[in-house]
Amino acid sequence: MTWFYYTLLAVFSYSLYYLFSRVFLKSKDSNVVTYAILFNFVCATILTVLAVSRGFESLDIKKYAPNLILMAILYAAAQILIFKASKLIEASELIILSATRVLWTIAGAMLLLGESFNLQKAVGVFLIIFAVIFVSYKKKRMKLNCGHWYAILAGFCLGIGFVNDAYILQHSDAMSYGAIVFILPLVLTLIVYSSSLNKLKKEVTVKLLFKNLLLGVVYSIGVISSYLAYQNGGNASQIVPIGQSVVIITVILAAIFLGERNSLLKKFVAAGFVTIGVFLIK
Repeated sequence: MTWFYYTLLAVFSYSLYYLFSRVFLKSKDSNVVTYAILFNFVCATILTVLAVSRGFESLDIKKYAPNLILMAILYAAAQILIFKASKLIEASELIILSATRVLWTIAGAMLLLGESFNLQKAVGVFLIIFAVIFVSYKKKRMKLNCGHWYAILAGFCLGIGFVNDAYILQHSDAMSYGAIVFILPLVLTLIVYSSSLNKLKKEVTVKLLFKNLLLGVVYSIGVISSYLAYQNGGNASQIVPIGQSVVIITVILAAIFLGERNSLLKKFVAAGFVTIGVFLIK
């Protein structure tokens, strides 16, 4: 399979992840912490098995300890926030608002990695901010609820996390690091929510395990496909623009399968602005 098809597979996998998150977590009875623990466990297991089969390469713990701690905090928080947002807002809104991670990635890259900022990136930033305001504007005022803020905060965690990842991956194996990205947040979540472990045992059912297995599998397919796209001849200038279609694809799939048709034109316009904005920034 060529890099192009791997990229498309990643796009649809990530879209399905957002759709399934909304379907599974919108119920009042769903426990965000339980989902975060089980989801990270599934992803960590899949990617660890894959990394080991390809020859797992360990990191220099001494050198990257602060970065690994930061990674665990950011991604553990991001997962909780995404699932919290999934309980409160539509999948189409979540994917648009969480795309603000690009803004934080730029800020972090400028401050920590010394990357430059030009007019093209400035236009991209403007379009993303405009999209967020546009999709949130209702009856002459901004209307952001807790779910929207969870999505934006998740975007912050993911954006800074990406910059942190970029630093570590300069001298690390991508697939091996991909496994660690889920292992450490899982451990941290278990530590922080250790008091919930007894409750977790009571909540776990075959149905719940199946839901998290589905979430973990589609997300892991997205991660693996992204890596394989690079390894099979794709480059950033090709893969990243195609990858941003995940925003529009998610809006379309959410309208078709979840019935998220309220303000549909507004969502499409916002999704389009986000996609163009990210393309300009990249």
